[in-house]
Amino acid sequence: MSSASRGVDITGVVTTLNNADTLGRCLASLKAICSEIIVLDSCSTDATRQIAESFGARFHVQPFAGYSAQKSAAIALASADWIVLLDSDEALDATAQGAIRAALADQSCAAGFRLKRRELIFWRFQHIWSKHNRFLRVFDRRKAQMSNHIVHESVIVIGEIINLAGCIIHAGDRSIEQKLAKLNQYSSLAARQKRPISTISGALRLTLYPVWYFFRAYILRRQCLNGWAGYINSVELAHYAFLKYAKMLEQTKKAHRESTHTQQEDS
Repeated sequence: MSSASRGVDITGVVTTLNNADTLGRCLASLKAICSEIIVLDSCSTDATRQIAESFGARFHVQPFAGYSAQKSAAIALASADWIVLLDSDEALDATAQGAIRAALADQSCAAGFRLKRRELIFWRFQHIWSKHNRFLRVFDRRKAQMSNHIVHESVIVIGEIINLAGCIIHAGDRSIEQKLAKLNQYSSLAARQKRPISTISGALRLTLYPVWYFFRAYILRRQCLNGWAGYINSVELAHYAFLKYAKMLEQTKKAHRESTHTQQEDS
């Protein structure tokens, strides 16, 4: 049953780049509740277009403009006011589909809805008792906009936000190698959007923050329930924290060196 049969139009919005192996599952979950699906592709070279069109999606191509800008452009292509925003390696489980349908049919005054996300950690999905992050992925676009973060972009809405039952199933980290490549890229982007740090502050963060990050992930967020996958994931997250502040310190040192060199040339 689509949302259109209930009198509520919903546009499913997906951004892609060479995600043919996960896109079908994503679009199938959206097709169950959406009256329209938009796929904005960043010039894929795999079967992304064919898969999108097989689900009746409106397919558009735009060179990658940044995570936030790309999602904003995709949302602007939607016909409906209510948006369900997914990454191409995500899918809604049946409970989430029903919860979204019921929430919007009820004509709630909420401006947006959050869903838990259950992560694939290399070779297993996370334990149901480990900590699940919630993400705002269902929203009225008239009251929403994307954040301007270079990485870890999010939807910002004006109005009430309600948590829904069900999960987004995320098949993002399918190998250790893939995870490391992503964290290396994200740490570079995160370092670029942070303010410069002093040598003392950088030293403290480099030595202490990764330890705290591991403890938070493995113990407080209960990655310990995920066996070796949880342990490896927690170590990699601590490595991400280390890389982020290492790159920030590197930027500060290089900027200081260039400034000193310029002053010497001027004197």
